[in-house]
Amino acid sequence: CKQGWFFTPCSSDPGLRGLNNILRIYVKKVNSPEWVQIPIPSSVRSVVTLNLPSYGSGRNPWGTLKPEYLEKRGFVEAHADDGFLEIFGLKHGWHASMVMVELISAKNLAQGSSIRFVLRGGEWTEAYMQMDGEPWKQPMNKEFLTFVEIKRVHFQSVMVHGE
Repeated sequence: CKQGWFFTPCSSDPGLRGLNNILRIYVKKVNSPEWVQIPIPSSVRSVVTLNLPSYGSGRNPWGTLKPEYLEKRGFVEAHADDGFLEIFGLKHGWHASMVMVELISAKNLAQGSSIRFVLRGGEWTEAYMQMDGEPWKQPMNKEFLTFVEIKRVHFQSVMVHGE
């Protein structure tokens, strides 16, 4: 049983019902060795990480944020070459729809140079994930944590330069 559009599991264990009970997100800021845990609001049902300011056919889910908001949250304006990955959350299907037509922005969670997702299993045996448009089901184990780490690499692709 999955709860709606984002496949959050229906579970007899209340500790596994919400995404914030299944997933932990840790972020490293640029030039920092420290991992900092980012809280996931209970309303967030899907988490997206980008290294570009666009998503889903050129939409800008991160939004055009006011300088005061950026400063208060410790964010910088999103650019493809800023060294940051943006993490945002979507609350439900209607929220995602409004974000995709750019009437509102997504829930901005964090920016960092490296991101680590820590997932715990239990009754949930798989996590639905996607990278560069390619979906997969990440197997989950009741007794072990699953780690997915995304980080910037310090070299450029040979294909980008056409060599």
